[in-house]
Amino acid sequence: MIKQMPDAQKADEKRRFERIDIAPHAKILVLDEQEEKVGELRQLARGGFSMKTGKSYNKDGKTHTFTILEPGEEISVEIKARLRFVERGHAGFEFVDLDPDAAVDVGIIIGKYYEHTKE
Repeated sequence: MIKQMPDAQKADEKRRFERIDIAPHAKILVLDEQEEKVGELRQLARGGFSMKTGKSYNKDGKTHTFTILEPGEEISVEIKARLRFVERGHAGFEFVDLDPDAAVDVGIIIGKYYEHTKE
């Protein structure tokens, strides 16, 4: 039996970017290219996001175009992202080529909800 080294396990547990939890009552929507709702944001980070969704996605390496709508700040930001995981009604995506304006909008949302998690 091979035992996993403690340092290797810690490296697996580290995340590249801190993730901010988004409560369901925030009602931050994720829309597809046809402006149809595909999910509600549940986590956001500088490197990507996860959403609650009823839509099925395949790990085919395809880049998807989404719009994240944050009603409180009136932010509508278009992003391109690639699927990283799908499990029990949730899908996680990493950003692909996030432009500077979109990065600022994502940063505003992260900042707003980061403060909420500290209360």
